Amino acid sequence: MATTLLLNKFQRLIFKKANWKNEVDRIVFGQKVGLITKLFGCWHDNISRPFTQGKSAYRSCLNCGAMKQFNTETLETHGHYYFPPIIKEERS
Repeated sequence: MATTLLLNKFQRLIFKKANWKNEVDRIVFGQKVGLITKLFGCWHDNISRPFTQGKSAYRSCLNCGAMKQFNTETLETHGHYYFPPIIKEERS
């Protein structure tokens, strides 16, 4: 528990010094969900627990895989839904 609290304080210190804006990491989040998908696609009722990847935290829909930003300080999910980036196969 003490390690988690210490890590949380350390992350807050880093974020304040770096003047973090509310920008989305495109490597983690990929492409934003479009209007048609919002209206007729998945309603994202079944959301996962929070995950972190690098400096980004997110929760994802367990039905379609769309991701949404997660704030580790306030423990709230915010922003728009994004589809995960497509991983291209490397050919040699």
